[in-house]
Amino acid sequence: MIKNPEERPAKPNKFILRAYEMVNNPKFSDVISWTETGYSFAILNITQFTTKVLPVYFKHKNFSSFVRQLNMYDFHKERDTGDIQIYTHSSFIRGHPEKLIEVHRKTTEFLTDNAPSSNLEKKYLLINSRQKLLQEKVTSLEQSYKEVSNYNQLLMSQIIQCMDREQKIEQLLMGFIQQIKEIPSSLESCYLNVMGSTISRPVNPPFTGDFSHSLPQFSNKYPS
Repeated sequence: MIKNPEERPAKPNKFILRAYEMVNNPKFSDVISWTETGYSFAILNITQFTTKVLPVYFKHKNFSSFVRQLNMYDFHKERDTGDIQIYTHSSFIRGHPEKLIEVHRKTTEFLTDNAPSSNLEKKYLLINSRQKLLQEKVTSLEQSYKEVSNYNQLLMSQIIQCMDREQKIEQLLMGFIQQIKEIPSSLESCYLNVMGSTISRPVNPPFTGDFSHSLPQFSNKYPS
């Protein structure tokens, strides 16, 4: 008989493993599933649970036997409203199969020497376990916040760089626009310069002289 919790087996009990798989199976989520918090599970329809689910995992249809097994592993009934029953254990938690190894079958000696002696102590252990899980979630959220903060800083730096580039491009465009605006003035100035030089060029006077006196005289007589 086991007397010390340190001598517990290194693997979870088969009953606990099957129960965990059963609660996690989405095929039976309308019959048995985790509660919203994930710290307990609910049997939503005892009749269907007994006839459809129990035979798959435990090869029997004895609901009372299943409940006795839960009690032997120190599960506690949180709620019982007719066809709906909710059970909880400090180490039977959604998303934490590694804690199943902490679910032990109760023994007389172990209960006498080590187990909580009152419901108050049991509730304290349950709250303490939940507090540890919440602390893990807080740590995870803090890490996520740091990653998001670093990403935001990088994004802000890139935005500032883009704004600087946009400002430089805008300045270049304004310079180009100014140069384009000055083109008509330059063309007009060139045109006026050309026209001015044409008008001021001297014009040759019309020819009025007689060049007949300067032309060579040829005789009309030809030798016979």
